[in-house]
Amino acid sequence: MERDDREIQIEAGLGKPRRVRKGVRLTPRPAGIVWAPGVGFSPDGKCHITMNNGNNNISMAKGPTNPNAKGGKKGSASNTNVNNPEAAYTRKYDKNRIEVLRLLLAACCDPLFSPADEYNPLASRWMAVAVAADAPNAPCLFYSLLNTVISFDPSNSSFGGVPYSNKFASDTHVKLVELSAQVLCVLLDCGLSGDPVPCVNRYDEPVVRVSYAYKNGFNIFRVMLARINSGKDLATLYRGFVRLLRNTFESKNTLLPSSQSRLECYQELLILLWKTLEENPLFLDFILTRCDVCELVVPLCYLMYTSRKDSAQVGLVHICTFILLKLSGERSFGVSLNRPFRTKLPCDLPLFSGSHADLISITLHKIIVNGSYRLVSLYSCFLTIVSNFSPYWRSMSLVSSVKLVNLFELFSSPKFLYSGEKAYRHLALLLEIFNNIIQYQYNGNQHLVYAIVRRKDSFGRLASLTLPKAIHQCQKQFPSSERPEYDADAADAAQVAALSIQDVDEHGNPIDDEDDATSTTNGRDTATSSTTVSGTGECFVPTEAWLTELRASLPLETVSRLLQHLVPVVDDMCDRKNGVVDEIEILEVFKDITMVGLLPVPHAIVIRKYQPNQYTSIWFTAFMWGVVFLRSQKPPIFDGQCIELFQVAGEDK
Repeated sequence: MERDDREIQIEAGLGKPRRVRKGVRLTPRPAGIVWAPGVGFSPDGKCHITMNNGNNNISMAKGPTNPNAKGGKKGSASNTNVNNPEAAYTRKYDKNRIEVLRLLLAACCDPLFSPADEYNPLASRWMAVAVAADAPNAPCLFYSLLNTVISFDPSNSSFGGVPYSNKFASDTHVKLVELSAQVLCVLLDCGLSGDPVPCVNRYDEPVVRVSYAYKNGFNIFRVMLARINSGKDLATLYRGFVRLLRNTFESKNTLLPSSQSRLECYQELLILLWKTLEENPLFLDFILTRCDVCELVVPLCYLMYTSRKDSAQVGLVHICTFILLKLSGERSFGVSLNRPFRTKLPCDLPLFSGSHADLISITLHKIIVNGSYRLVSLYSCFLTIVSNFSPYWRSMSLVSSVKLVNLFELFSSPKFLYSGEKAYRHLALLLEIFNNIIQYQYNGNQHLVYAIVRRKDSFGRLASLTLPKAIHQCQKQFPSSERPEYDADAADAAQVAALSIQDVDEHGNPIDDEDDATSTTNGRDTATSSTTVSGTGECFVPTEAWLTELRASLPLETVSRLLQHLVPVVDDMCDRKNGVVDEIEILEVFKDITMVGLLPVPHAIVIRKYQPNQYTSIWFTAFMWGVVFLRSQKPPIFDGQCIELFQVAGEDK
């Protein structure tokens, strides 16, 4: 087991643990007061994770004690519980724990009352004390909250999973799970990122260097999350996230309607998943190389698909998009998406026979053509996700092929192309998707090739676009008295504040390309350019400089070469058979044709990786506290009229 853990750390680029003479220990004292088994506990009940010393209020809320232990004081947990963490896992103390967690939320809520543009994650004195290196019982609290969340099984939460048993059982423990997720997200949100490189003392106990532990912005919870490095613990974390997120659709897929309870804290779970991916490099590498990451993709796509029209769920779609964008920056993710998709989802998803890559592309297409207008800011992110895994897409389904080419027609139409100065950036990403598949995965993707051949006129019109034609189309589509319904440069497109995306090659090396207009998506730059267009009340008008930039940004050469060779082949087939040609025959011909020597030299694979920045950090903080605020209304903990981090709109009576 230790050898496997060592291999995991080497794969993630972490070296051997550093030895220090003195440090803050991360061992539980005592481990028996941890609320639930899970991360840090082996199946035999022995504790192998190190935590720290204690917070008296939290310890008393955790419950089980052994007053009869030798040398032990009445009312305190003794060391006999260290080897029996299951003894501490009793639900008769859940109500006490709920009240303590509500108190913690109230004590740590000062970010709610700071304006977003003035928010400083290091300014809160309450949070600084709560996450300090000497915070009482911080490790016990961390593992209690984490294990309470990931060990919960909604399908077996009461009476052994008997159908409808949730209707008669108390929801106290469910409430505890929800609050545990909220408090854990809050504690992981402040301060600086944790150092994932392990340190040990002379007794081989995990510690934090004293000089690092007492730096301004230190957060012991983020350090503990970053240093979960056991393969067993990482697998427990992953299985917990998968089990809880899959409940979102499995609870609706039962034979008996509403027979299984549905966990409502899925937004908190997504925040916790995001923070784990961001803080722990071992976790990201582990789920991509040693787990079936497609198990996470399915609930993410389901939540995005079912929430696409609900303006109240815009934040949910955003965080699902961020997670997919984070995963798509890794080559292993693109390769894993070729696994066949066979799950039946309780939604109106189009029927298709294909892989999980098809599931993502169909979901994102549906959001673009039939989603909330407030999701316009994510269109580039959607296409970036597909572009990242497209070089590894072995076989695209017919449905995905048609929908991607439909998107090209949509974004190349005058309504979209002339809606803003940078509206063509979507076309550049779509062309990159087509080029990646044609250059690297031509065999097996005849459906996409055939869809491109059928819509050859759309590509031809774009390639032959001239300035007079562009001006005429723009004026015809948008008369001077009308504003475009879809404004690619609108300020709403910067709703997420700023998304930094870095171009890297297949091996992770940065790529510098100043002329590539699609290489970086920055919400702040988008907001600045939008004011020059929409702020003056004038519609966009094509110029010679704009047309030159468009031609330089759209990689049409590969598709043009493909059409030059294949269109005459299809026309010849139609002439020989009097225009009656079966689609299957054309696909078989495409399968036998080789494009070697006919296409341009294959371009380098470019992967766009998410880069954290202060603007997205503020967005995550506001989203997290918005979720906590809305879920803490019965009874209410916070005064909505005093909140400044986001705007609270009351319902009309």
